[in-house]
Amino acid sequence: MNFIKKGKRLRFEPAVMTESTDYLLNPSCGWYRIYPFALEEKPDFEELSWCLCAQETIVLVLADIGAFRDGELSEAALGNLSDILDFFSNNHKEIILRLTYDREGRGMEREPDFLNTVIGHMRQLGIVVCAHREQILLVQGLLVGSWGEMHDSKFLSEERLRQLMRAWQEALGDIAIAVRTPQQWRILHPRNTAPGTDKIGLFNDGMFGSPDHLGTYGWQTKEESGWRGQWRREEEIEFTGKVAAAVPYGGEAVGDSLELTFEEMAEELQRTHTCYLNSKHDTRRLQQWREKQWQDSGIWGQLSVFDYIGCHLGYRFVVREVRLEGKKDCCLKIYIENTGFSLLNEEAELLLWLGKEHIVLPDSLCGMLPQETREITAALSGKADSAGRQVPFSLQKGEESVFPQSFSPQKGAEAVYPLSLTLRRKRDKRPLFFANTLSEDGSVLLGHLAFNRE
Repeated sequence: MNFIKKGKRLRFEPAVMTESTDYLLNPSCGWYRIYPFALEEKPDFEELSWCLCAQETIVLVLADIGAFRDGELSEAALGNLSDILDFFSNNHKEIILRLTYDREGRGMEREPDFLNTVIGHMRQLGIVVCAHREQILLVQGLLVGSWGEMHDSKFLSEERLRQLMRAWQEALGDIAIAVRTPQQWRILHPRNTAPGTDKIGLFNDGMFGSPDHLGTYGWQTKEESGWRGQWRREEEIEFTGKVAAAVPYGGEAVGDSLELTFEEMAEELQRTHTCYLNSKHDTRRLQQWREKQWQDSGIWGQLSVFDYIGCHLGYRFVVREVRLEGKKDCCLKIYIENTGFSLLNEEAELLLWLGKEHIVLPDSLCGMLPQETREITAALSGKADSAGRQVPFSLQKGEESVFPQSFSPQKGAEAVYPLSLTLRRKRDKRPLFFANTLSEDGSVLLGHLAFNRE
């Protein structure tokens, strides 16, 4: 691709865009495993360090507070929780936190007798959790129920559910909270509330365990059961997808029944925007996925269903094509597709690199839906920078020009620069990797720009 611009010949040689089947170590999505703790006991962090999985960026901390059902949490217990959260933070793990009175399926028996005791515990715990908010992906549940899964509890009437949620939100501030079923989400919101108005999400530890996901869904239409009822599977899947577009969604795939094909399971995971799954439970379901090859004539055809699903949990961005367009006013067109099951829920920065210099493009890919392709445009200009030096290109932002690098070749001389792309999370600059063949520095090589002054 050759273009003449103000006495300079601009030549662009695009790279071949190759999609990778690698499992990407991106934050806020992927496989996780559970790390259980009893908060009355001091953890052995030296032993725990040997249990960490380098191929997982998420952990689920299951913290048992059942020893304190009759009174306040001790300072030692709160200190243990803080140490646990620090440990995973120091090991660069994002945390799904579930605090519970029960880890034996005896929720009614092990939870406190009085609602005010639960609310008091929420206030105590909130101070510790908020101190670690940067590493908390979300909090699952409201402390009550068997395994903290919000069933088998005396505190789940509509009014008590709302009381507990209000108290937990006050204690946790802007940290996302996930409840167990879409019906519980609707009970907590006025009729016809659009998902995304707050940070209440969903989790599902009964995926594929039965046609109704072990009681997660109902059997009536939403017209028949009303806003606060359980809806039939198809309607709940659609509703869950809307909630999951605002707050990360995931859980456990369980059972071994095959009412759905493997392809239908993957389709449902995409429709519900599934972001994370337990890599250890249920072994029956996971072993099924490992033993079955994904049916595809493309790059995924040699991988197992397990590998295909794991690689598509959360967001997965692929650069599909790069073009240089225009004559008088050149622009770079970059086409990026999200092939993952879910979307990026927080702000990021898309960086375009020319050699060692970069500019931040005006699109973060946040909110990009599965299978959506987005066109990113970088306008190229031959204007001089603030010192009057000619530059190969600048990114135009309205009236402002952003100059990545000064460059003025001699007549007849040509300079060639690699053009590459990276993505990083805005709040902590953590890299978010593309599903392309990557350079050693983790960037996607888009091609090379060559400049020749005539």
